[in-house]
Amino acid sequence: MLPSLMFAAVLLWRYASAERGRYEEEALATAQRITAAVDRELVGLQAAAQALATSSSLLEGNFEAFQRQAQMTLQSWSQRRPDDYAVVVRDTRGQQVANTRLPWGSPLPKGANLPIDQQVIATKRPVVQDLFTGATAARPIISIRVPVFKDDTVTHVLSMAVEPRRIADTLLTQNLPASWVATVIDRADRVVARSRRHDTFMGTPAPEEFLRAPREADGIWEGRNLEGTEVLGAYARSGVSGWTTFVGVPADIVRAPLRQSLWTLLGLGVSLLLLSILLARAFGRRISVPVQGLVGQAQRVGRGEPLTVPDTGLVEIDRVSIALAAASTELREREAALGRSEARLRATQDNAAVGIAEVDRDGRFISVNEARCRLTGHTREELIGLHFGHATDPAILDQDLGLFGCQVAGELNAYTTDSKFRRKDGSRGWARVTSTAVRDAAGAFLYAVRVVEDITERREADRRQRLLIDELNHRVKNTLATVQSLAWQSSRSGMPPQVAQERFQERLLALSRTHNLLNETHWEGASLKTILETELGPYLTAPSRVRLSGPEVQLPPKPAVVSGMAFHELATNAAKYGALSSAAGQVEVDWKIDRKDALLTIAWRELSGPSIETEPTLGFGSRLLRQIITRELAGHLDIRFEREGVSCTMVVPMESAGQRTA
Repeated sequence: MLPSLMFAAVLLWRYASAERGRYEEEALATAQRITAAVDRELVGLQAAAQALATSSSLLEGNFEAFQRQAQMTLQSWSQRRPDDYAVVVRDTRGQQVANTRLPWGSPLPKGANLPIDQQVIATKRPVVQDLFTGATAARPIISIRVPVFKDDTVTHVLSMAVEPRRIADTLLTQNLPASWVATVIDRADRVVARSRRHDTFMGTPAPEEFLRAPREADGIWEGRNLEGTEVLGAYARSGVSGWTTFVGVPADIVRAPLRQSLWTLLGLGVSLLLLSILLARAFGRRISVPVQGLVGQAQRVGRGEPLTVPDTGLVEIDRVSIALAAASTELREREAALGRSEARLRATQDNAAVGIAEVDRDGRFISVNEARCRLTGHTREELIGLHFGHATDPAILDQDLGLFGCQVAGELNAYTTDSKFRRKDGSRGWARVTSTAVRDAAGAFLYAVRVVEDITERREADRRQRLLIDELNHRVKNTLATVQSLAWQSSRSGMPPQVAQERFQERLLALSRTHNLLNETHWEGASLKTILETELGPYLTAPSRVRLSGPEVQLPPKPAVVSGMAFHELATNAAKYGALSSAAGQVEVDWKIDRKDALLTIAWRELSGPSIETEPTLGFGSRLLRQIITRELAGHLDIRFEREGVSCTMVVPMESAGQRTA
């Protein structure tokens, strides 16, 4: 059936093409015939105008006699409608001297389109003028303008004006089919005459589609005409006037034979289809039941059920049934082996100590094991479909993505990188990722296996070890410098050697106590409150003797050491000379953080101590305290010796203290 229908469709297509070609040829021949008829009309008008231009009355300047002669000529030429024509004579300045549309003696205006007159005078040749509005007629007309010679000099221009309906009458005489439309378009692309609805469309521009199309002297054009009807037509250009004649055939007429043939083909195709369905139904009944049985067997194969081979009496069906039964048995054996293998692999992955994940070429998880889920605290369902960089630190992710892109492109087979990640609960850790590509036989990327090992504790241990080593080197140098400074200051103060030795030892013990606090935190820092409690601990004989108040502030190693020495000097001075030297004395230490100006302010105040009558002399302790605050911590120190005891205010930049508030 299909080859027959295709062959019929090809024949129809060729038939439709031939019909279209026939219409194109007929339309083009008609357009050329109409163009020749219009040219004959225009040539006759031009000959009549040239004959009148040789009138002796006109050459002698007797314009009244010439006008009577021209009126008689027009009357004899068109007895039924002499008003369709008019003869107008203008001098070289455009002034009318004779006009058959007006009685002799009437005032005559200047002519219209005087540039055309100048063209006639300059070339001394007749000109067929496009559609224009006449100065006397005051409506669209056409004209043939010819020169009037006297002694080989153009003295006047004679214009033979013609109503456009005369051209429309010429179109009607061509016996066009009723549905065809002929249109004459002047050089300005305006309608001069039309075989149908002439008065409606005269003077209107040609269709925009027609104007945009490239046009030669003769050709074919398809589009919508002025009435909005889709047409197939041809056009021909006049060699006399330069006008274009277009003959349009409605597209429905051109397509009618094709539509009729298509309906015939459709009816034939439907008939053949119904016949084939009836035949197929008749023959199909005999084999439909065994085929349905094969469908059921195939479904049981898909479900993994065993098969029995029925005897249908059809050799082909029985062979397929036997093959399905054998395939079912082999498939069930393979599925059992595959299930055991997958169970072992799944158990191995789920019990592995490292995370194992498979990702596609877009980096999204295909499968993950339990260790990978525990790494970030997500469930398996949450991870499937996510990108492997969902929890990776953005500062490190770019490197991993670049390496993965090279792996997908085939530039790398495997790579290892350390990655910082964020757990679901917000905590952070480090992992070592080894990504290995799995490819097909042609080397194309299928997926990647990413083995993820949690190295957070290892990196933390390495960091602490490096910190301890660096701090040890730094602290040893700083401690030796501090000890050297203490020894030098103690020896130069002029006090007895035994007293100097005792104070030197006390300051070394204060330094040692702060070092012990740092050892407890692995040299990561010490609490400001803990340092104060350590230095003031020996004087806490009563709960109200020492009061500490302020937020939790954690100091890094260096500020912790120098702060401990500063508090030791203040505590030692209070114990010897200040509030802590009497039973009723008290020490209040307050501290606060000014986050706007980034300052840590510590206020030490002694109350109820021995009265200070005179300003004491600043000793080594005071100098050491000022050096610690101003040089080591880049802060400001204000010591006031009030009547009840020493009042000391220390202001330290937070950047110098490097504290972390709780």
